[in-house]
Amino acid sequence: MISSAYSYYLSQYAARETARTDNAARRPSDLRRAYNKMLGINRLAPAYKTDVSLEAQKYAIDLKENARELSSIADELSGSDDDSLIIRQSAISDNPEAVSAVYVGSGDSGASSFSVSVHQLATTQINTGNFLPPSSKLLEPGDYSFDLNMSDITYEFEFGVSDNDNSRSIQDKISRLINRSNIGLSADICSDDMGNTALRIESADTGISGMKPVIFDFKDNETPAAQNTPAAATLGLDRVTQHPSNAVYSIDGNQRTSTSNKITINKEFELCFHSVQEEPPVNIALKADSDAIVDSINELIGGYNNLISVATGSDTDTFEGSARLRRQFSQLSRSYSGVLSQSGLDVNDNGTISVNKNAILTLADEGGLGKVYDSLGHFKDALHDTAERIAMNPMDYVNNKIIAYKNPRRVMTDPYNLSAYSGMMFNGYI
Repeated sequence: MISSAYSYYLSQYAARETARTDNAARRPSDLRRAYNKMLGINRLAPAYKTDVSLEAQKYAIDLKENARELSSIADELSGSDDDSLIIRQSAISDNPEAVSAVYVGSGDSGASSFSVSVHQLATTQINTGNFLPPSSKLLEPGDYSFDLNMSDITYEFEFGVSDNDNSRSIQDKISRLINRSNIGLSADICSDDMGNTALRIESADTGISGMKPVIFDFKDNETPAAQNTPAAATLGLDRVTQHPSNAVYSIDGNQRTSTSNKITINKEFELCFHSVQEEPPVNIALKADSDAIVDSINELIGGYNNLISVATGSDTDTFEGSARLRRQFSQLSRSYSGVLSQSGLDVNDNGTISVNKNAILTLADEGGLGKVYDSLGHFKDALHDTAERIAMNPMDYVNNKIIAYKNPRRVMTDPYNLSAYSGMMFNGYI
């Protein structure tokens, strides 16, 4: 049961990116707070016969993860007093195919626009070995080893050669050794027009630092079997076919260099270089306030609609709690219907909300954004509270049958009573 739930969770959500505040707030104190909330929820909860079907497990996980995402978005768009709605600024590039930009500042530094020219991209190091006939046998049977020097660290690789090994099988062995070592190199086998094969080794890092012109290099060890036929030299592992280079770029005409194609300017703009672009330079700026407003509202409403879609799927009607969940959201949207319509948001028949961009831009032009901020701030808080409750106990919305009530005079804590698929899956805390 738990195995299938974890398999679904890992395949669907484990690697999914979440809001920036969700990543930044995952501290031990936050995990304790989540645990205490589960204690409070389950303190007086009766004992249930829980639906343990695969469909129920998936439904509970979908609810919990989408609720957590909505809660994180609401946190990210909250001001210092939590009741206000802040607009997250974002960057825009007039040539994103050459230079893409992300705004990572706090929004209070008064950042302005600037231009970027990319003269040279940072490149990786590539070593391409000697092209050898696949069936050739250049290494005698025995044990071989070589050193790989990288970032002032020396790694020793050892492998054996048997009577049945040829050049291709040896290249495969070394390729697997390098790929499995997880030290920032990737290796594969390439071939030429004659059918000869060679090892191709590429660094994950780009650029050079200090006086050393390479990121990695090889050196044979003197073992008895390799005295006459050193493996690294025979295979040509140290033959550099592309030297690493630094990125060369200019900000408003001032030339700079970087070992990476991803840089940060004044702790405000994160730039990523994709191609050389000298003339005309790429202009980077903050989006207009109206566009940033629409983006922020779209993000909040998108999280809300994603959570609604989980509860309104055709396969969720079998769960008694799904109808109750839809009613909760219906009541929430109805209670704020006037506020939403005045803010350029329309509630649809299925409970989702549509963003009317033109209406929001008209409010911005008429100076009515202050009212939008105040009204949507309260709606955001209501969404945050509802989403947090769902994330703490998604099992409350599957088919659970009460089999026993707790003794109110002798309450025992039961943190994972209804949180079998939520409390044990709050990953990412440090």
